[in-house]
Amino acid sequence: MRRFQDPLPFEELSHDDALVLLEVVRELAHLRELDDIMALVRRAARQLSGADGVTFVLREGDFVHYADEEAITPLWKGRRFPIHACISGWVMLHRTPAIIEDIYADERIPSDAYRSTFVKSLAMVPIRRAEPIGSIGAYWAERTAPGTRQVALLQALADSAAVAVENGRLYAAERAARQAAEAETRLRKELLAMVSHDLRNPLGVITMTTSLLAPLLAPLNGRARNHLDTLNRSALRMDRLIHDLLDFAAIEAGSFRLAPVPLAITTLMEQAAELGPLAHERGIGLELRPPERDIAVRCDPDRIHQVFSNLVGNAVRYTPAGGLIQLAATIRESQVELSVSDTGTGIAPDVLPVLFDRVQRPPARVPGSGVGLGLSITRGIVEAHGGSLRVVSEVGRGTTFLFTLPMA
Repeated sequence: MRRFQDPLPFEELSHDDALVLLEVVRELAHLRELDDIMALVRRAARQLSGADGVTFVLREGDFVHYADEEAITPLWKGRRFPIHACISGWVMLHRTPAIIEDIYADERIPSDAYRSTFVKSLAMVPIRRAEPIGSIGAYWAERTAPGTRQVALLQALADSAAVAVENGRLYAAERAARQAAEAETRLRKELLAMVSHDLRNPLGVITMTTSLLAPLLAPLNGRARNHLDTLNRSALRMDRLIHDLLDFAAIEAGSFRLAPVPLAITTLMEQAAELGPLAHERGIGLELRPPERDIAVRCDPDRIHQVFSNLVGNAVRYTPAGGLIQLAATIRESQVELSVSDTGTGIAPDVLPVLFDRVQRPPARVPGSGVGLGLSITRGIVEAHGGSLRVVSEVGRGTTFLFTLPMA
């Protein structure tokens, strides 16, 4: 066994060697796929070393993975071995190259593993010597004493590949995570669509039946009529929940669609004022505060009405009788900021950070949290318009939700 004393001075490299290394470094800077990185390095390693075979080995915990190879006959591509049972693992654990002229005369070599191969001599270098993440091995079919130049070139290749391999692994992990997330989102969307469809069928039957019963029960008062009204209200609520599910799925999947048009702020606020009866029947006032001058915003009127409906609905739910809800609009540079303020119970400070969170939902009965997915959908609608949604609240004093829309 010979020890490798590094590094080889670059002035001792031939012109061709330097050109190959330079080209490898240049190409590694643009590669992201681990397979492409290994293919480039093994080809260059075989060219520079003149070896009959090259392997690219990656460390995987207490095992080594012979991930790629280029050789005159197959070696161990795709196989994994315990890190303490092979020369590539020895190189990684000792953080130093190994140069072996006769593999059958070196105690570190499991001879039986090599008897079916062409290998007689080898040189193995670590990828990243501080904390090796792999190794590169070169093999010869005739007994050879790998020279300092050959081993130095292999080590230079390995050093050049270290960052690229780490980046390739990170890129592969990120891509796998992204694909898993996309698959989960797609599955959730498909599941929600199927559930919504299955819910709509019986809901349609209920709605049709109540519409047929309404004329028959119209002359009646008392329990029968009350039961019918309860059915109608429950059907409307269920239909709204189904729409919320579909909206939530579309927002999560990035397929939420708008139909934006220019619309005057005064018109938008007048439409929002249609929610007045919802407040008045609870003994709550609803006040409009339009901007000093009328201006148009670009929005989907139905979706913004949905935003107002969610926010005013929250305000009504948590504002006691005698309270006040204000709808206001303020012009701010290229945007218009709209707000829904109430004099209700307010929102606890520890709830505010997760109020709009689609995963970490606040407790269902916390003031201002809305029903189910309402606030998450509200934020999704506003952000789909290119705006933002925020909240300011003080317990016992009230809450203000503010959102922006772009000017037309």
